[in-house]
Amino acid sequence: MKLRETKSVVHVPGNRNATTRATWEWVCPDCDYFEEAEEAESGR
Repeated sequence: MKLRETKSVVHVPGNRNATTRATWEWVCPDCDYFEEAEEAESGR
């Protein structure tokens, strides 16, 4: 299992600044299994 960070950009109507959101998830490189990491595990 590897811990992977995915960043996505969120555009809010009425706000010209984009917000970046980070999501951490555990990913198995050998299969299709993944799950979202807990806050304490991701270090954020």
